[in-house]
Amino acid sequence: MSEATTMNAGETRGYSRAMRTIHWVMAAMMIYVIIVGFLMGNGFKVGKHYDWHRATGFLLMMLVVVRVIIAKLSKPPLPKHVGDKGLQQTAAITVHRLLYASLFIQPFLGWYATNTWGVKNIPFFFGLTLPPIAEKNREWGNQLLEYHHYLGLFITALVITHIGAALMHQFVFKDDLIKRMLKT
Repeated sequence: MSEATTMNAGETRGYSRAMRTIHWVMAAMMIYVIIVGFLMGNGFKVGKHYDWHRATGFLLMMLVVVRVIIAKLSKPPLPKHVGDKGLQQTAAITVHRLLYASLFIQPFLGWYATNTWGVKNIPFFFGLTLPPIAEKNREWGNQLLEYHHYLGLFITALVITHIGAALMHQFVFKDDLIKRMLKT
C-alpha cells in the first residue's frame, strides 16, 4: 500500500529526508553565494571568499543534478489541493525550472568568465581545482562577468519569489506548504 493511500483525507505528505536535506543545504549555499557575489560585485574585498564563492557555486551545480535525479526517482509529495491546477502551479513549475537551469548555467558562466579574465586553476574543495576551459581575454572576461552578475540578480529574484510564495502559502493560504519541507 502506498504512503499516499494510507493517509487521512486532506493530510499533506512531506518530502523525503534526502530531498529535505538537499533543499536546505542548497538554500544555505545559495544565500552564501548571493551575499558574497553581491559584495564582490560592489567592490568589497572578500579574500578567500572569492575561491569559496566559486567552489560553492560549482558544488551547487552538482547538487542541482543530484536533486533532479532524486526527484525523478522518488515520489513527490502530494499537494494538499491535488486537483488544483492553474496559474499558481504554472508559476511554481516555471520558477523551479528557471532556478534549476540558472543554477546549472551560472557556475559554468562564472568558471568560463574567471578563466578568460586570467585565473586558470580555480580552487575547489578538498584540494581539487577546476581546470582551465578558456584562454585569457580580459575584455571578453569582463563581459562574461557582467553576464554572470545579471544572471546572479535573476537567480536572486527567483529565490525571493520562491521564498515569498512559500510564505504566502504558509501564512495567507494556510495550506501547510512549508511543513512539507520540514517533515516526511
